[in-house]
Amino acid sequence: MTVTDANLSWTSPEWRERGDSVWQRTLRLQQSWWRQARKGVPAGPMTGGSRLVSSMLPTGTEWVPNLMTQAAVDAAKRARDDLVAERRPGIIQLDRLHRNLLSSQPLCFNLFGHLSADPSVLFEWVHSFQDDVETVDEVRLEWAPLTGNTGGSAFDAFISYTRRGGARGFLGIECKYAENLAKAQPKPAHEKFKVETADGPWRRGAETRLDRPRLRQFWYNQLLTQRVLSTGDFTSGIGVVVACHDDASARGVVESICAELDDPTTLRFSSINDVVDAVAGNESWRLDFAERYLTYDQIPARLAAAKNSNSM
Repeated sequence: MTVTDANLSWTSPEWRERGDSVWQRTLRLQQSWWRQARKGVPAGPMTGGSRLVSSMLPTGTEWVPNLMTQAAVDAAKRARDDLVAERRPGIIQLDRLHRNLLSSQPLCFNLFGHLSADPSVLFEWVHSFQDDVETVDEVRLEWAPLTGNTGGSAFDAFISYTRRGGARGFLGIECKYAENLAKAQPKPAHEKFKVETADGPWRRGAETRLDRPRLRQFWYNQLLTQRVLSTGDFTSGIGVVVACHDDASARGVVESICAELDDPTTLRFSSINDVVDAVAGNESWRLDFAERYLTYDQIPARLAAAKNSNSM
């Protein structure tokens, strides 16, 4: 059934998307609830189409409310401008950033973009990966090196830091929220990725075992981490996948990739909750961000409350 009323309640089963997994449906409901209950705006059409989707904002919406703070907006505009000025690899799709509540790109700007205004607040989180870190120096969004980027891709976020003694290190971050990893990279890997893996710090035959739709994206991201490390600008680098605590798919894929690395500690999983909990200060942002993205476990209770209210 096609929804024609943009103000239809977020609880209506008419909004259900046929291809959603249980996990995706839960997060879509979470964002639909936030749109209606917290922002009071109707649903909008899908990108490039006219069909209404409960987790989309209306046509004409720009930076706010999908980006939740001025710091997040500033980081997104800066990243967009840097991609043009520096001619680096990376993609910022403005309609997705402006209107798609379910996308991981606005989530990344609401998280690391907001915090990029004061990188020092990420010290404790970075310290959980590198115990001799002394300062967190910079947070870049949608960043990749200018040279040696075989795949033309970029990190969702890139955090550089200084270690004891002056050595430099980095975290290359991939953010995930509701994406279906099995559909992220459906095409078989190009030979260049296989050659790079066969010649790199991977177990023998890894390039064959990793060439699967659900594994390719994180595999490619780890190759990007290794490329940045090979430039010599940093003495250490760790790939980090940041996703919801309960995202079993993302956790499982990280474990599969780690099993193919000579040093499994160069790729880690971190929950979004871990990042938020480690941040110093930012209390208002912490509460607002957590409510929007991390209270999906309350969806059954919200649905039940809505049903009871309607039956009275």
